[in-house]
Amino acid sequence: MKTSKLFLIGCFALLGVAFMSCSKTDLYDSNAEYELQKSTYTSNFVKKYGEIDSNQSWDFCTMATSYSLESSNHALTRDGSSSFNANATVGEILIEKTTIDWMSTNLKAGTNNVKKGKPFFLQVPENSFTIVPIFQGNATYYWQLWMHVDGIEEDKLIWSKGDIQYITSQGSTDWVSPGTGNAGMKDAFEVKAPTYTFENLPVEADMYFYLKVWDDYDAFTSNAKNPRELTSLQQMMLALIDCPRPANVPESNMVSIIGCEDKKTGDFDYEDLVFMMYGNPAPPIQHVDEVIAGTPKRYMLEDLGTTDDFDFNDIVVDVISGRVKKKIYYDIDANGGWTLNHEEVVENLPDQAIVRAAGGTLDFTLTIGNTTWTKSKKFPNYQEMLNTGRNGSISYSKELDKFDVEGYNASANNVSVSVVGRGNSGEVMTITFPKKGEAPMIIAVDAPTNWMDEKVSVPTGWFFTTE
Repeated sequence: MKTSKLFLIGCFALLGVAFMSCSKTDLYDSNAEYELQKSTYTSNFVKKYGEIDSNQSWDFCTMATSYSLESSNHALTRDGSSSFNANATVGEILIEKTTIDWMSTNLKAGTNNVKKGKPFFLQVPENSFTIVPIFQGNATYYWQLWMHVDGIEEDKLIWSKGDIQYITSQGSTDWVSPGTGNAGMKDAFEVKAPTYTFENLPVEADMYFYLKVWDDYDAFTSNAKNPRELTSLQQMMLALIDCPRPANVPESNMVSIIGCEDKKTGDFDYEDLVFMMYGNPAPPIQHVDEVIAGTPKRYMLEDLGTTDDFDFNDIVVDVISGRVKKKIYYDIDANGGWTLNHEEVVENLPDQAIVRAAGGTLDFTLTIGNTTWTKSKKFPNYQEMLNTGRNGSISYSKELDKFDVEGYNASANNVSVSVVGRGNSGEVMTITFPKKGEAPMIIAVDAPTNWMDEKVSVPTGWFFTTE
């Protein structure tokens, strides 16, 4: 007979939660009431998701390394009352066959092109510039192209897979879309593509691109699995700066083409997504010689404010361990190709915590290793639900606060939360990371994992398999 069980669904499984242990002074009027609340929570969790396997772990993090640049301080102020933003003016452009053929020759499908470029970032020019997606290859993965700019609070979603049209022969009027599945644009003759023009970004600020990648479109729509983040900082994108200028781009503009790889263990042909940038000048390509590397783990928590609330957004915090500044050395060959020589750690950096969301209405103190952070000290109106969808949309790149931590152990998950009880009782409940098989109130996941809107439970598919 088939039964449903909670289980670890692999490197891209999403949520889990933590078990609660009560201090000598409890959240509620008596220990009996606390135990009743905890029992009711467990009962509701099982009712929602099914019986919990005794070997179920709540640490789903794959411990993948992430990369970032040191924050830039270039030109982050502007005269007058105007402020920076990443809003784009959207248009459309026709990309002719000459450009598509050049791209296909230089990013030939199935050919490893990794030596054609180093990891890179860009710098914002004084002028406006335009981004144009021009090609997508055959792949079942679903992805989105994002842009990060220092000085802009939220990263910008540029483009999602499928939003492009092409014809396969001269004179054809049958414009088709490669869609969101594995159909690519192998026979593209001309491309009708959206354009995104930016003109209100901080001049000379560092910027880089990354793909968020899901296993397929269904995984994206159901929020069933973690997206992967593949960035230009880790050689998952390739910048070509000597490409021909399309006829519809003004003569004064410089043009670059950037190819993206959508799988860390892929073929590295960089034609899974190809986009063009142009401007007078286009954002200059800066090769990465120094990068900050670390291993992020995202903790999502429930605070037992209610016993049937499984959105796991009462606290969302990323903890980045093993942070180092690395120097990267490449060799250049006779053909202009780049080959990694070695990497060298030049500075060890403290572990860091980034608070992303705080949805509970109860005050709490977050403990990470030997470091504590109290919501009411940062936000005196601690009852306000922050970045959970309660008062507007969620910004998954938002930083409510950032601070260094000491004594954190990623393997031990020594993260806990002490929640202050309702009213003025001063009673406290402590939530710690769960043991296997317990009804969770804390889970650990990969940092790209999106948390739920307020009062929207984690999908059942995150926790179940059928035997």
